[in-house]
Amino acid sequence: MRFAASLLIGLIVWCSAPSSAWATFLEWNAASDKRDLQQWHPWGDGIVSLDGPWELYWNRLLEPDDFADGSPGSSLTVSIPAQWKSYAINGQALTNEGYATYRMKFIISGEVAGQPLGLYVNNVASAYRFWINGEPMNGNGTVGTDATRMVPRSYPKVYFFQPHPGDNEVVIQVSNFAQRTGGIWESLELGDAEEIASLHRNRVMVWTLLTGCLLLMTVFSFFLYFFRKQERAALWFGLICLAICIRSSLLGESFVYVLFPGLSWEWGVKLEYLSEIATILSLAAFVNKQYPQDAIVRIFPLFVASLAGFGAFVLATPAKVYTQLMVPYIIALLLPVFLYVTYIYIRAALRQRTGSRTNMIGFLGFFVTVIHEILYYTGFVPFGGLVSFGLLFFLLTQLLNLSLLFTRAITQSEMLSIELNKVIESQEETIRQRTSSLQALNVRLERGNQELSRIEHVRSTLLAEAYHDLSTPITAIKGFSKAIKTAVISEEEAPIYAGRIYERSLMLEKLIDNVVELSQLKTGEIQFQFVEVPILPFLRKLSHRYAAEVNAQGIALLWEEPHFALPPGKELLVALDRFRFERVFANLISNAVKYTPGEGVVRIWIEFRPAEHSNNGPVVIHVTDSGTGIPESELPHIFKRRYRIPLQANTGSGLGLAICTEIAARHQGKIGVSSKMGEGSDFHITLPAKIGDSRADTDRHAEGGEDEHDHSAD
Repeated sequence: MRFAASLLIGLIVWCSAPSSAWATFLEWNAASDKRDLQQWHPWGDGIVSLDGPWELYWNRLLEPDDFADGSPGSSLTVSIPAQWKSYAINGQALTNEGYATYRMKFIISGEVAGQPLGLYVNNVASAYRFWINGEPMNGNGTVGTDATRMVPRSYPKVYFFQPHPGDNEVVIQVSNFAQRTGGIWESLELGDAEEIASLHRNRVMVWTLLTGCLLLMTVFSFFLYFFRKQERAALWFGLICLAICIRSSLLGESFVYVLFPGLSWEWGVKLEYLSEIATILSLAAFVNKQYPQDAIVRIFPLFVASLAGFGAFVLATPAKVYTQLMVPYIIALLLPVFLYVTYIYIRAALRQRTGSRTNMIGFLGFFVTVIHEILYYTGFVPFGGLVSFGLLFFLLTQLLNLSLLFTRAITQSEMLSIELNKVIESQEETIRQRTSSLQALNVRLERGNQELSRIEHVRSTLLAEAYHDLSTPITAIKGFSKAIKTAVISEEEAPIYAGRIYERSLMLEKLIDNVVELSQLKTGEIQFQFVEVPILPFLRKLSHRYAAEVNAQGIALLWEEPHFALPPGKELLVALDRFRFERVFANLISNAVKYTPGEGVVRIWIEFRPAEHSNNGPVVIHVTDSGTGIPESELPHIFKRRYRIPLQANTGSGLGLAICTEIAARHQGKIGVSSKMGEGSDFHITLPAKIGDSRADTDRHAEGGEDEHDHSAD
């Protein structure tokens, strides 16, 4: 229970970040009744979240004509996403059951109004209809003033419209008499029609691919069970995959409602709960079959009885009833099963069962996503849908276990072949006497070895990428596992070890994030937000920001003003994605500090090399240290993926400089280094620059605006 409490606290802190990594959040004045988007350009600024201000008319269903002759009455000024119960009228909190009308007016420029826009409407509880500029849209479900008139329907949809220059109006009617959540509880995203369509397509593709992978794993596990009935664990594992597959099709983009339009919302929610119950029961049965020596068999019937009883309750009652019991259901039914499975895996790992440590790591990753999903459905975090991805991570650990078992079998076969060759060499006379039979045997052995080699080659090809990405964090965790496997952990020490396991999980998460980031950079999936930034005040600001942290380590971080002069009223401008560029800057500073001894110096300086009779040319940003230096023979290799300098204590993943190289390339620049052993290193970034007018908006960007980013180097 202490482990679960620590995990919950950590997840709440971790999930406090914004939910939409692709949306642009523009500030709005609460005193104004309109959202000013005149400075928004969807082709450069990307998607914007329509968070407010919204007028809310509680227990009233209004249409655009009701606003034509003036205000239809008093209203609340609210922001979204939020549930109705988070609003209050005269100090009295609203309930999540009822109906209301939302209205927003926003202003866009004439340039933006010349192109069609798209509106991405995520889940709205539990039915809605709406108008844009008086034109009715399809909506979802049937809005009503009571449960008899309302038909719930809730899944993400995309709408396209032609905006007006100047004022635009969105009116949304929402009703909920079907579940515990009410109102617009997920964001509305506005953007260019093509970009919104692409976003929807990509999300559908991701969830479809995820569901397809789970379905393939289901078929594979069932076939394995049918051909080998004693592998009962494969049957339970297949049921886990099938249940999560069904649940994944109901979550995210909820494409099952598009494939099966006759499926009602009520039965969709029931299937979501029932598939979750099936997953939990199959998981407990699976771990019991995996490690029967460590299982507590008498507990499983209690899990079956309690979860089956709740499943029957879900089938017998409407969503309005059983969704209200989500918190007791989680605490009393779900959490005990996950704690039991965690206990079995840790117990098996301490007893050094085959593959137990890998299984424990995979399940902890899965457990983290389950806790995150619980926090999402209880309103603590703004986004969910990670359980399926956590299960895929768990599947990878199972695949790794299978590959390790297969490798051991091949090794044993090779050892047997070597022993056989020794026997043949020592019994030459016997071999000559039995040439015919032994030759036939030798041919069969060679064919067997060739077949094993062929299978090993196929296995290596299929698993190379998984091994490559996971080998480094697994190696790190091995050291910790070795330290705890021979110790007797008391109850008082359990939180300490749980904390250490959590720290290693964060390290694993960071490596996976770096691998994903590098892959996305190489494929161009990450969208850069470029803006012309006066580079001198921007670098001066960054240097001063990181100076305190570096100086605390006994190393001086110095910003050196450039020797070249600029004309009055002019600035040296560089097109940057400020967040990504600071990622490169922080990495180079961290590397310089890491390899610079105490009382050393790290210098930040810049040079401009304009073309003759031109204001354009490359600007070179230097990060120079007085550290140990890099051997000349290693300089051509340090920017390669996962490369580490021999004989140096490197704690990173080897991806930092590779990521920096990709980011520099996306800026149409390059990164290089010069170094001498014992004299330090000089890393330099070359970017295209020009001399231009100093403007207020670029000055704000140069000084970092109101945002500061916390980057950690790899």
